[in-house]
Amino acid sequence: MVATESVTIIKSEWDSKKPIHVDTWVPKTADMENSGKDWWLIDAEGMRLGRMATEIAKRLIGKHKVTFFPGTNVGDYVVVVNADKVVVSGAKYYQKEYFRHSGRPGGATIETFEQVQKRLPERIVEKAVKGMLPKGPLGREMFRHLKVFAGPEHEHAAQSPIKYEWPEGSLAITPPAKKVAKLKVMKTPPDLSE
Repeated sequence: MVATESVTIIKSEWDSKKPIHVDTWVPKTADMENSGKDWWLIDAEGMRLGRMATEIAKRLIGKHKVTFFPGTNVGDYVVVVNADKVVVSGAKYYQKEYFRHSGRPGGATIETFEQVQKRLPERIVEKAVKGMLPKGPLGREMFRHLKVFAGPEHEHAAQSPIKYEWPEGSLAITPPAKKVAKLKVMKTPPDLSE
């Protein structure tokens, strides 16, 4: 006969607990409806193009919200005014080029930043922001929420947009100290009287 010993098995407290199940929060249809989205007003006068465009892209994508979820359109609408007064640093004003093609043989057109700013200043801000949005149908839908105007007037006053206040010391407003010193040196005319 085999003697059976009674063995007491002590379970650790991890074994005794049921696994915790946490559902990942996903935005509902109400979170993505256009009626619940905010409208932002950004004045581009004297703003640096790239720094301003990144903030606009964040607002369009919705990364500033607690309800952000990748692959969904939870971003807000953005209205940009004074697009004709946006600035770029360095020699980009003369050297930056915009390429487009009509689709016909020999239909390539290359324009500098200076030429595009005179002809269609809205396009500069639109192209900068569009390159920062997701590619595909979602990015195209987000891009439709961007409204750019060359002058100070816009046609979305009925939506009562919130004026965006830039944080103090933002690089979108003021260039770094090294560049300011370099610009001052370049702007002083040489003394030719001697």
